[in-house]
Amino acid sequence: MCSMKKSLVAGIVGFLSVLTLLPVSSSAQEVHQEFQETVKAEVLEVVAEFERSITGTGASTTVQELRIQILEGEKAGEVVRLDNDLIILSAGDEIFVSRQVAIDGSEYYLFKDVERRFPLFLIVGLFMIFVVWLSGMQGVRAVLSLVLSIGSIIFLLIPALLAGYPPALVSLGIAGLILSVTLFLTHGFKPRVFITFLGTFGAVFVTCMIAWIWVTWMRFTGFSDDSSVYLNFATGGSLDLVGLLLGGIIIGLLGVLDDVSITQASVVQELKAANPDFGFKDLYQRALRVGRDHVGSLVNTLALAYAGTSLPMLLLYSYSETPALILLNQEVIAAEVLRIVVGSIGLVLAVPLTTAMAAWYFRNRHPVVGEAGHDHGHGHSHGSSEAAVPHTHHEHDHKHHAH
Repeated sequence: MCSMKKSLVAGIVGFLSVLTLLPVSSSAQEVHQEFQETVKAEVLEVVAEFERSITGTGASTTVQELRIQILEGEKAGEVVRLDNDLIILSAGDEIFVSRQVAIDGSEYYLFKDVERRFPLFLIVGLFMIFVVWLSGMQGVRAVLSLVLSIGSIIFLLIPALLAGYPPALVSLGIAGLILSVTLFLTHGFKPRVFITFLGTFGAVFVTCMIAWIWVTWMRFTGFSDDSSVYLNFATGGSLDLVGLLLGGIIIGLLGVLDDVSITQASVVQELKAANPDFGFKDLYQRALRVGRDHVGSLVNTLALAYAGTSLPMLLLYSYSETPALILLNQEVIAAEVLRIVVGSIGLVLAVPLTTAMAAWYFRNRHPVVGEAGHDHGHGHSHGSSEAAVPHTHHEHDHKHHAH
């Protein structure tokens, strides 16, 4: 889940980076009177293919001379030549190219990317089918909440950040919105869901404060990757990139904290349903033992998720002769370490906080029909009819033997 959420947030940031490059292109058009557009095309023929050395390195790359047909735009239907050295293409491949018209009127095309939307939409569709197949209507609600969460990021968070609002505060507010949509739409308006919301948001808030202190103390600039640099140029330096780093940490926490918090609230409810004699202390201690195991596995999952997304960077730095402690001091590495540690702190805080609130709420209550899928009635702390049934049969057996 964390991995998915983390991959999802990285994809949205990348998409934002591409969008923010558009103003740069606009400025270039105004100054240099150039024209640029991205259009779809199809590879008709690979005319030639050869190796070319990369200047300044000992490496080489494969270069293809292609004949392509433009499929859209004002040049649709035209066949043009294109050089490609990024990915091996074959006849019939659909690609995207950048059509550029220079100030002197000359026109040329640059390879931009391959068409991959169909397999992308297909795997998303399969994911939705599997979720609905396994979980039924709750799966439908889960998919809908995921769509609304992504919509909140794209249509609320991103515009607010681009408008110059404080990234940390905006991200915290959107985090609360996403959390409420995810929890209440997926699980319904139940006591354990309200407890989960309070526990999760409380952990997010405290974690945000911790992250803010350490980001300020470590004097991060926010320029930890290329997308931040491009974004800064595209917006004329108007964005608070340090706050944006904090916002990314907050949004990235939600998926994991939601998972662990709803589990803890459910465990407490199940324990109370199984043994109505359990009070606050029993519920808290027993559920916390489950939470410790859950946190142990999720901390490892969180670290591996961040390491997986940063694998190319880790491989690049592994070739450096710089001492490990010096590498660790660099912002691009230190920021990732901070994400992992702060995220883990959030997990550690969410478990006892949510468990304590759930144990306090259920200490004198019995789960009712529909709360957790169990058919239990209301009762009191001294026991229930279900617990008394074996005792009644036991007494009946003794009377039978006595006769």
